[in-house]
Amino acid sequence: VSEGDLFEWRKASDCWVRYLVTGTPVRPSGGSGRWEFPVKWMTYAATGEGCTGAVGSSTVLAADEAAPRVIPATVIDAPVRHGPWLLTPWEWDGEIEEPVAYAVSGDPVTARAGAYTEDIAVARGFPRWREPTVPAGWRFGSAATGPLNAPTDGYTATYVSAEGYFAATIYVARLDEWPYRKKVLNYGASIHETRIIDGRWALVFYDLVGRSPLSATTAYIFDDTAGVLYVVHGSDRSVTGHNIEPLIEIARSLLGTGR
Repeated sequence: VSEGDLFEWRKASDCWVRYLVTGTPVRPSGGSGRWEFPVKWMTYAATGEGCTGAVGSSTVLAADEAAPRVIPATVIDAPVRHGPWLLTPWEWDGEIEEPVAYAVSGDPVTARAGAYTEDIAVARGFPRWREPTVPAGWRFGSAATGPLNAPTDGYTATYVSAEGYFAATIYVARLDEWPYRKKVLNYGASIHETRIIDGRWALVFYDLVGRSPLSATTAYIFDDTAGVLYVVHGSDRSVTGHNIEPLIEIARSLLGTGR
């Protein structure tokens, strides 16, 4: 086990928890055979029978020290909590987790007057503005903030391709409660998948096999240290279909971690 690894305790498909190792394991001392290391919860399912409260002495749990980093919608058969998202199968009508206030240190969420601009200089003054790294030839289109565009504390921005077509929308907003309930989609080749990107909770939606280059693609990354959600929705052919990586790179650039 090393920093950045994932491991999971599992009782059943609707009762498990997955952790990210966030620091270097500490060697045993004093003859103990037990290693210790810091972790952060990443993903869990908790609606299964006997899945809350103390673990019973006879409960059998399986441990996976190399848990997969991607969870596709095809294996989500009960509510799964992944960071700020509560992912449920489309037909789910059972128990679900209720949202609660999400508080982080730093500047508070504040209401702001609505504004719209096609001037990048003005947009750079919007709350939580980030300068993305976009494909060559793309240019800024427009941006809006406040009541005009829904985020309490953030903005949306559009980008245009070199050919002059609508290419992508970027959405940045501070969350004031979680989890955000989301029904995961799995129709045809289009699918939701959980990801962990640069140690942060992430979610993607794309076409698995690329049957249509115009299939919707979206990358979501949540920065829990600031309580800010970054979303990039692709429309240009270069960021749609089955190739989700270019869109992920745009989202990573908003965090300052992209190439």
